[in-house]
Amino acid sequence: MSDRPRILLTNDDGIDAPGIRALYDSLSEIGEVRVLAPAENQSAVGRSLTYGRTANDRGDISLGFADEAFAVPVPHEEHELGYAIDGTPCDCVIVGLHAFDPAPDVVVSGCNPGANLGAYVLSRSGTASAAMEAAFLGTPAVAVSMDKLGYRGELTVDSFEEPATLAADLLEYAIDRDVFSSVDYLNVNAPRPDVAAEGLELTRPSEVYEMDANFENGAFSLHNRLWEQMAGDSIPDEPGTDRRAIKEGRISLSPLEAPYRPTSHEALERFVDEYDGAVDRY
Repeated sequence: MSDRPRILLTNDDGIDAPGIRALYDSLSEIGEVRVLAPAENQSAVGRSLTYGRTANDRGDISLGFADEAFAVPVPHEEHELGYAIDGTPCDCVIVGLHAFDPAPDVVVSGCNPGANLGAYVLSRSGTASAAMEAAFLGTPAVAVSMDKLGYRGELTVDSFEEPATLAADLLEYAIDRDVFSSVDYLNVNAPRPDVAAEGLELTRPSEVYEMDANFENGAFSLHNRLWEQMAGDSIPDEPGTDRRAIKEGRISLSPLEAPYRPTSHEALERFVDEYDGAVDRY
């Protein structure tokens, strides 16, 4: 990696969001920053891609490809920060990592207005999913989010100054210490802008998931009990978890690996052998 790392910066809130501007300003002090971000808000799209999706005259979405090479165009416009992509955060990461030479050394995603906490959130969040996509493509990444629950003020570029400065410092330190040789990506969450952070804590994503739904008067509704609890005085998360750290006013830093990779498990291997021997279907 060069003295000044090549940084691909994206988000899920859109290229005009104040959080990405704050990160751009801060990261530009330590590296060469190229921005590819969604033209419009793409929050909570997870690892969705627009690859192969086209719209007909009726506006219906169908799968289709531009040519036999299975390549599709990625609509975009030039922007003062870089490129505004008509697509998802993961679209931006794939294009940003492969369409330029030399390729970026690292991907940074954010800064998201709203914390991304808990294992169940990571594949749902566009911010975290962009970092995860980079990890699957062999490039280290950092996802950066800031809590805003209960914050009533307007979110401006200055509101994100602390997490943006933190992200640049952490990235510079991680590169210098070769942290990414053993970590795929980092999920960073900072307290809301009116809370002075009481230190940095190495955390793990909470495994608590409390979501339910109702059907009343002919209407469905979703109920996020975790956010409801965070807005109150108590949460069910153990010490050492990301949500606990944020609730108690600390910065949460979770080192993560790309999920779904196969692992060896002796009990499962025995099960497969026994199952395969017990049936004659295979």
